[in-house]
Amino acid sequence: MCNPIGERLGYPSGERKTMNKSNDVDAASDQPIVMRFCYADPPYLGCGKKLYGDMHPDAADYDDPETHRQLIERLCDEFPDGWAMSLHSPSLRTILPMCPEDCRVGSWVKPFAVFKANVTVAYAWEPVIFRGGRKRPRTMPTVRDWVSECITLKKGCPGAKPKGFSMWVFDVLNMQAQDEFVDLFPGSGSVQKAWDEFCRTPMLPLEYA
Repeated sequence: MCNPIGERLGYPSGERKTMNKSNDVDAASDQPIVMRFCYADPPYLGCGKKLYGDMHPDAADYDDPETHRQLIERLCDEFPDGWAMSLHSPSLRTILPMCPEDCRVGSWVKPFAVFKANVTVAYAWEPVIFRGGRKRPRTMPTVRDWVSECITLKKGCPGAKPKGFSMWVFDVLNMQAQDEFVDLFPGSGSVQKAWDEFCRTPMLPLEYA
């Protein structure tokens, strides 16, 4: 059985996440502070034409490392408040050096993943590069730099992300309901759907899934 992280953000089971008002509200206007975040899930390096060539005319562009470099530059320029980007482990050594030094690497661990023929050590995790995010006061719980979630199946788009993964990304960046969120590569729409649910739920349950 595939289970999400049992105790979200380190709270004991049964408690829920609460927002820290001093971090969310502008002292002068008493209005919520709105930040702008982005999640990018481009075709992974070397997989563009193979997996998405029939779905988008520009998919093959992402088989070129330079396209990923341009994407990272765009993320840094347009989303200084914070962003996250998915990639696969074979491309990490190529793409990470393109990123600013203050970026970090998180991990999506897959308890259930697709095993490939003739690959005797399965690819069962994916890196997630992230930068920035809303400052997290010490009164808020610490977020792990990894999440354990099973892959999705039959979503109509290769690489569609599970809801629990998306919720983890929102927590890593400390996103809040008043923020602007841009999903640059919407694909199946699952990440946007998770964000809509996140915004509708002011007190979120502990489990990501």
